[in-house]
Amino acid sequence: MRLGYPKRSKQSKEVKAPVVLSSELQKNLKNINSELQYCADLIVREFEVGETKKRKMALIHLQGISNGDTISQFIVEPILNRWKNTNLDCLSDLNFFNEMKENTFDVPQVKIENEWNNIMVAVLNGDTAIFIDNQLKVLLIDTKSGQFRSVSESTAQTIIRGPKDSFTESIATNMSLLRYRLRSAQFKMEMIKVGDVTNTSVVISYIDDKVDQNILHTLKERLKNSKVNGVLESIDIEYLIESKPFSPFPTVLDSERPDVVAANLLEGKIGIIVDGSPMGLVLPATLPMFFQSPDDYNQRYIVGTFLRFLRFTAFFTSLLVSALYLALITHHRSMIPTPLLVSLAAQRESVPFPAIVELLLMEFAFEIIREASIRSPRVLASTVAIVGALVIGQAVVQAGIISTAMIIFVSITGISSFTLPYYSVAASARLLRYLFILSAGVAGLYGIALMFLFWLVHLNTIDSFGVPYLMPISPLSIRDNEDNFIRLPWKNLKTSSKDFVPDSTRSKKQQKTKNGEDNETKS
Repeated sequence: MRLGYPKRSKQSKEVKAPVVLSSELQKNLKNINSELQYCADLIVREFEVGETKKRKMALIHLQGISNGDTISQFIVEPILNRWKNTNLDCLSDLNFFNEMKENTFDVPQVKIENEWNNIMVAVLNGDTAIFIDNQLKVLLIDTKSGQFRSVSESTAQTIIRGPKDSFTESIATNMSLLRYRLRSAQFKMEMIKVGDVTNTSVVISYIDDKVDQNILHTLKERLKNSKVNGVLESIDIEYLIESKPFSPFPTVLDSERPDVVAANLLEGKIGIIVDGSPMGLVLPATLPMFFQSPDDYNQRYIVGTFLRFLRFTAFFTSLLVSALYLALITHHRSMIPTPLLVSLAAQRESVPFPAIVELLLMEFAFEIIREASIRSPRVLASTVAIVGALVIGQAVVQAGIISTAMIIFVSITGISSFTLPYYSVAASARLLRYLFILSAGVAGLYGIALMFLFWLVHLNTIDSFGVPYLMPISPLSIRDNEDNFIRLPWKNLKTSSKDFVPDSTRSKKQQKTKNGEDNETKS
């Protein structure tokens, strides 16, 4: 189970009493060794400072996820140089603790913590904890480290013109990429912990004066109330917050491009960054958002409009072309021109399978080759593609198993699915294509029309945090459609500052604005 939802154990276990921070150093160290027993990466280093009146302390950190050079240079050396041979007779325990905090370490910030659980979480995240004898407080210093790849070009969402950076697995790096683009005090980033075992850091980012507070509150409640053992990737957060888990269509936009997330934040949406994941999430998300690419805005508006129209056309092509061909060749031959019908019949003369079986075989073969090229090692990916092309393009035709026209239509649908900027919607279209094929094989064009109607009804039942999935198509809003099917010039594009909120919230805001205008008129 990926999320690891906690299950009730059949055997009752003895409940341990919660650990409380003690003023005795040795008792705290005993509790540390008890909680982190069998942890080979635990480092405990004890000190005694002072010339006559000795003060005891200990440094606690985990090797690997904490930076050893930072600890040695900015923590250990300052302690030894400042306090090793210093007369501490005139300093009380409290004054020594304050001096240690204020005038010892060459680091940007030193935190004070007195809750044991918070101290353990900080140490497990890579911080260094300094325990001082006779103190009920602990000093925490940020010494996080880790092996992360550098910022590089996006591999899943490539563009021709625009920024080439992308998110990495480091949450600090991802936060800086967003802050670099949104240098405003209204841009907020709140961090929460999700996962009882992993304690994964999740950052909720938004622009305070544009975001809908109801959606923000709902998101926080869903994350705080989630009872899972671990979160390993951003898709786990998507599972926790989505309202339609059985729908094949995603209700949360995922992107590894910081410019895409920043642009959506400017429209009043909410961004989510998960530690350890190079994918950022955007919500609420509607279906037209998955057809938009940064290239639409980095090109002239006429080119951007053409590219967007091309994607919508390719989406419906990948969805319907195979099913339409099957319906015509099986149930509606009279709609095909006679010369073309004769040519198609001659091609299928030696094919031993019905048209629907032939089409499903080709679709499955295409999916197998696509999956093999993705999962195979890079050195073998080109080999898989060449072998697949030879098998499908030449061998099956010469063997008389598949007709040439069927290969053409399956190739058109497969290539059309590659034009979509987001893989999640392309995968949904691939699954939905089989339903259209089966409907076409059973009832022809009537089956396609009925399935298309069911699909539209399903899309109208989906919402993303209260926002209709087909918005602004359904409910129809002419003003909000200026950046969906077409892309107007920048001086005419007014949707960049609109509030992206649910209908009920939008109507309330409009009513408040109207009441304010009426009051001004009366005054």
